[in-house]
Amino acid sequence: MRSAACSVRVSVFAAIAAASLSLVGCRTVDDVIVDYRANISAGRYAEAAREPAELAAEGGGDALMWRLMSASAYDLAGDTDAAIAAYDLAEDRMIENDHTSVFSQTADAAYAMMLNDKFFPYDGGGQDRIFTCLYKAVGYGSRNDFAAARTELNRAAQHQENWLWERRKDLAAAEKRLDQESAQYARDKGEGQNVDVGQGPVAVQNAMKDGSFRTTVKEAFGFDIFTSGVLDQLKPADYQNPYVAHVCGVFRWLSGDDGRGFLKDAAALRPANGFARGDLDACDAGVKPQDWVWVYVEDGLCPEREQWRIDLPLLLIPYAGRYVKYAGLCLPRLLERPYAAASWSIGGVPMEVIADVDALAKIEYDVYMRGAIAREITRTVIDVGLQVALGVTAEHTSDSTTRIALMASQYSVAAYSALRRGADIRCWTSLPKSVYLLRMQRPADGILSVNADGVDVVHTELPPGNSMVFVRKPSAAAVPSVKVITWP
Repeated sequence: MRSAACSVRVSVFAAIAAASLSLVGCRTVDDVIVDYRANISAGRYAEAAREPAELAAEGGGDALMWRLMSASAYDLAGDTDAAIAAYDLAEDRMIENDHTSVFSQTADAAYAMMLNDKFFPYDGGGQDRIFTCLYKAVGYGSRNDFAAARTELNRAAQHQENWLWERRKDLAAAEKRLDQESAQYARDKGEGQNVDVGQGPVAVQNAMKDGSFRTTVKEAFGFDIFTSGVLDQLKPADYQNPYVAHVCGVFRWLSGDDGRGFLKDAAALRPANGFARGDLDACDAGVKPQDWVWVYVEDGLCPEREQWRIDLPLLLIPYAGRYVKYAGLCLPRLLERPYAAASWSIGGVPMEVIADVDALAKIEYDVYMRGAIAREITRTVIDVGLQVALGVTAEHTSDSTTRIALMASQYSVAAYSALRRGADIRCWTSLPKSVYLLRMQRPADGILSVNADGVDVVHTELPPGNSMVFVRKPSAAAVPSVKVITWP
């Protein structure tokens, strides 16, 4: 029994019992994620795939995340067929999420929005969606299925175009559900007490204006309340993936299609990369590549998320007083992980960064946090308001039966609030940290050697023709994975 799969349908009072049971004999979602990270970093790819694959088969709101994790582990282990099959199953869930935001879907718990975001299905949007299509394309291309690879690259490009629209959809859906559920929650749990749910938005506005709170949030999460994650202020270079754009361009160029638009996008998104600029120039000049090799190295692992608590200053809470002793927020924060190597080169020529995936992950995190902070403050204020209202009424009633019932409700609200304390740290934790690029002529002997920190870590034979080589090395200790697509 696992609490990923220990996904108990939580009702108002059963939530407390469910929480107690989940601590006995169950492995939590967080436990599995931690072990998965350790296995990927150590290069134990087959072991990394095992438990996520089992959990994915059990279904539930986290199944999409488990599919992605098992798929990338299969991919790193060299089992391309299993990887593509798992990516396909993950995409089935993603397509369901296309029709409606996960925040609009039915969650496993009563008052899911008043608990925490982990009670909603894993979204799998943004870079998750883009990398899924990219990895499927590489897998198909390595099996010489160029038509399927081209289709997946087209889809990856389309998901890049849809990125802003999808983020707006999720933010709007989350805000709408929070408004609806906070009001219903206050009515159902308030035992007839008049709790002003409008105090939630007031507290959010007060917090956003409070200088000390803004400073605390920025120090703890690297999130600026004024500027971080504001969709209208983002430029394409902030959220579009130049790695995907370049792969799309080169693939089309070598396939005889018009890849110039993608090559232009890649050069614009990553202007410091000389190889991307050179490819655009060569394409514009009408050059026909012959025995050219593009090498991409996916280095390290993207940021992981960890749970972090901060205090909500009592002066920002409308109900503050002797009935409120503490109000805290629990949110995820990003924790960057190390590079697999400090430098990459081939034949003494340094590779150049084509994509900073950490930065892309930070943008998506910032957009998420813009809504998450407001949700956490609202949850806290509504819970506190209910406890205060019930406590005040109980204190001033002369009927002992009524007083006991009100106090019991007060404690149940407190327990229910305590149950939901927790940050949503779910993420596809095996995406790369950074991606490097180099374009070269095929070696005369056909042997490609890729060097990391002065040591050749990849030796692979390239057939005659133009090739794209994809290397993934999650950590310094992990064995690199290599896939090759060749145009004879």
